[in-house]
Amino acid sequence: MVDVRRLPAYVDISCVQAFHSRSDIESLATTARAGGFVSAHVLPHWVPLARDLLAGSATLVGAPVGFPAGGHQTATKLAEAATLLEAGVQELDVVVNVGRLRSGETAYVEQELASVVDLVAGTIPLRAILEVGHLDDAQIRDGVRAAVAAGVPWVKSGTGWSGVPTTVRHVEVMAEASAGEAELKAAGGIRDLDTVRAMVALGVTRFGMNAQVASDLARVAAHEE
Repeated sequence: MVDVRRLPAYVDISCVQAFHSRSDIESLATTARAGGFVSAHVLPHWVPLARDLLAGSATLVGAPVGFPAGGHQTATKLAEAATLLEAGVQELDVVVNVGRLRSGETAYVEQELASVVDLVAGTIPLRAILEVGHLDDAQIRDGVRAAVAAGVPWVKSGTGWSGVPTTVRHVEVMAEASAGEAELKAAGGIRDLDTVRAMVALGVTRFGMNAQVASDLARVAAHEE
């Protein structure tokens, strides 16, 4: 069970905007070290720098595959994942093909994710990003079940780019569909501890947050009874 008083142990912070510069990545690493955040996620080309900056710390370096839209060809996603593994990435979040999922083509989604699972072969944590802001409840269920069937150990709610915050309702649907067969990560627009607690009660074991929001919530949570 997540101990909210130790929130950084369950939170990824990130710099994954196209405009983020070297100094932004350096600031991210400093914040991750100082705050004890479990991981810091960056765009693929920054992975070697992030590994250097976080060397010797407990913070893992993560990166996305098929980011942010998920519409890359499967071969492109596999090539990106392979390159990231070679670069020393320690966590991967792969964006599902949202258009295929919305089209009801769950076999495509499952097969693509299974190919990434085979490539990673359990060497590092792997998550499938559903982008729930673009999905209805039935599509969320289909996406979760496709990820579970593909062998993905974690399912993540979103990239944070959809413009629709991840809600407790989204997580309820994810939890129902996963039935304990995959761990849950919630990300995108999570801004308060009440929401965090509600999601933890539903089984969320990892969060993705803006670094400033995560730091602010961690300070408050650490001083609660």
